[in-house]
Amino acid sequence: MMKSGGLFVSFLMVFLLGFSGYAAAGATATQVVTIRTTSFAVISLGGKDGKNWTRVVVDETGITAGNQELKWSTNLKDTRITVQSDLAADQQNYILRARAINLKSSGKSKGWVNVSKEPSDIISDMAQEIGSCSLEYEALPRKGIKSGRDEHTLIYTITE
Repeated sequence: MMKSGGLFVSFLMVFLLGFSGYAAAGATATQVVTIRTTSFAVISLGGKDGKNWTRVVVDETGITAGNQELKWSTNLKDTRITVQSDLAADQQNYILRARAINLKSSGKSKGWVNVSKEPSDIISDMAQEIGSCSLEYEALPRKGIKSGRDEHTLIYTITE
């Protein structure tokens, strides 16, 4: 009886001593993991079709705008959102202005900005984020112009 008990104790000692180095090594192992992501900036109006543009028509009856909700996601730092038209300012019968309201972002709305062929910042000082806002438009008739019709394609872009 004593022999089988001694054999069990011997087996237990070999088992514990044999795996103790393994257990200690496993407890002190260090791994360094590096994760690299590609820079991205995605922006869309309404978030459905992934388009970063919308149509806006201005005439004597008022403004007809496409989607007025802007959504974006970016892992870039210190970014801004710009708006521009396919119509130069001197081709417009009305001065079109846009602004970002109801901002869900770390960025700041620039208030009313004139929209022309040159990009204008509409939101600035954005961080890495997922954000959104509503868009609002107004149009002022140019001096000396009584009527007319402007058809804009507005493009929104995230830029550094």
